[in-house]
Amino acid sequence: MSALEKNIWVVAEHVEGVVQPVTYEVVAFAEKVATATGGRVSVVVVGHPARPTAEQIAEASGLDVIALDAEAASSGSVEILRRLLKGLALPHPPRFLFVPHTTMGWDLAPGLAVDLGASSLSSVCGFEGDPEPLFRRRILNGKFLQEVRPADNRSVVVTVAPGTEDPYVSKTNRPGSVHMHEAEEPVSSTKVLGHVDPPESSVNLREAEVIIAAGRGVGDEENLGCIEELAGLFRRGAVGASRPLCDAGVLPLACQVGMTGQTVSPKLYIACGVSGALQHTMGMQNSDMVIAINTDPNATFCREAHYSVVADLHEFIPLLIEKIRGLRGEPSE
Repeated sequence: MSALEKNIWVVAEHVEGVVQPVTYEVVAFAEKVATATGGRVSVVVVGHPARPTAEQIAEASGLDVIALDAEAASSGSVEILRRLLKGLALPHPPRFLFVPHTTMGWDLAPGLAVDLGASSLSSVCGFEGDPEPLFRRRILNGKFLQEVRPADNRSVVVTVAPGTEDPYVSKTNRPGSVHMHEAEEPVSSTKVLGHVDPPESSVNLREAEVIIAAGRGVGDEENLGCIEELAGLFRRGAVGASRPLCDAGVLPLACQVGMTGQTVSPKLYIACGVSGALQHTMGMQNSDMVIAINTDPNATFCREAHYSVVADLHEFIPLLIEKIRGLRGEPSE
């Protein structure tokens, strides 16, 4: 394999020039792959203007950044992003092209792989092997771990699950170089009509040290009282939720933890009535301590948690609240 073929690209995800934290997680994963394969990591920024975002990443990571500036990219269209990346990569395709496993990555990766004649792997959560990596990904709702070794004669487009690695920290005090490219404005078959911002919320799960997560087992909104009370016992506590509860309107979308919600890493994560679907566990797998409360001892979360409490959460949580208040010398409510 030539040195050029060992190149590794990470497609940065940014919103109006603000780099999303998951980008640096993917960079950290790519750097580990580079160490094993002898490759070299570059970050790719597509936008308009692209230079400010590229310089921000070069400063934070110390890595070289390929910046592709095209006015059409400001629309936020993934189709436009795909066409621009195709034009950039086709002359000298990288061996690995890593993309965050987010809504952007889901949309982008398969089509880009087709455009480049590349292999495609989704939701990768680890790897092993040297010099050719054997990638790991969870399948069938997280019940099985699949190992996949991509073909060695073509590029590979890989989406990396959020939370797989801690954000990358630069190993140098010097910023990386920014290499600017201009592209012809691509023609798109779709049109972005606009963007709708989510409603403002006081919920900030990323900063919470303790998250009490409510799952389908909590039931309806009337049963949330004990969850909120338990979270309120901690100075930096917050209420999280699995997707079914947010879809049902029991809790706002700002509370959702998972691949389509927020990626969190608290010191303590207590999952109440959460079955452990893959899209949820990917969002909290970097928690320091995980406790599952569930009536089903075979629930995925019970098997993967550090501690499991097999009990009815509506009976157990009030007892836990009373015990915590007692240890603090606080009166029971």
